[in-house]
Amino acid sequence: MTTDGAVLRPPITAQQTPRDIHCRILYADQVTIDTWWDVSLRNPFWRLYRNDKDGASISTPTGLVALPAGELVLVPAWGRFQGVCHVPIGHFYVHFDPVGLRGEWDRGCLERPFVLPPDATRAAKIDGLRSHITDTAVWRLGMQALLLDCLAAVAEGLPEAARTRLDQHLASDDPLAAALGHIERNLAGRLSIEELARLCAVSPDHFARLFRARSGKTPSRYIQERRVAIAAERLISSEDDIAGISTATGFANRFHFTRVFTRLMGVPPATYRRTGRV
Repeated sequence: MTTDGAVLRPPITAQQTPRDIHCRILYADQVTIDTWWDVSLRNPFWRLYRNDKDGASISTPTGLVALPAGELVLVPAWGRFQGVCHVPIGHFYVHFDPVGLRGEWDRGCLERPFVLPPDATRAAKIDGLRSHITDTAVWRLGMQALLLDCLAAVAEGLPEAARTRLDQHLASDDPLAAALGHIERNLAGRLSIEELARLCAVSPDHFARLFRARSGKTPSRYIQERRVAIAAERLISSEDDIAGISTATGFANRFHFTRVFTRLMGVPPATYRRTGRV
């Protein structure tokens, strides 16, 4: 303890430092939505919404979540959500991937969109960013800072058990780190359990059990979800043909890709390309 009563804490070492979270911005735009915004919002990435006026909401398995005028709303990934809109509304949105938050720490906690409490600083920041959308480093850094602030506000409101799971999820000694990195770098190729287990220095059976315990899903399911996530991003951010996207993301053919994509996303790739952007 110092002379002024402050408690001295030991410095954080590299071994103690948890993995950082950063937000990869995928797409941002300002559009007008209307009654046509009756679209599936099931996506492998998160969304930030800010509407100019009332009249829109998101349907969830547990009820409607209104999108209040001027308030920021975070929509978690993979939720079974549906857009609802009754009048023309100015609608600003950002698609983003909070790298580092993938996993099952959020089970039972992020099943609905989050309407963030009013905050003058965040409001001024979003007004400035949405008034002049660019691809400059300054704009992207400003948006990343806002997104991280919004995620922190959501995390602060979670139950203590969920925050504890989040801390554990971000622990730097992730025994699956080598396998997860290999998966991300090789989604277009063949990924075997044997190879992933070897990278983690465990047997295939132990790897499968460990993977399920840490992620809540089998390695095969996780790989399918990552392939679909990359494919979904390309569908709405490029003009690449669907057959080419299916090959580039590791699917045997377009038929197999369409079947898996529809099962996970609720709509086929062509429909998602038309409706998934907003």
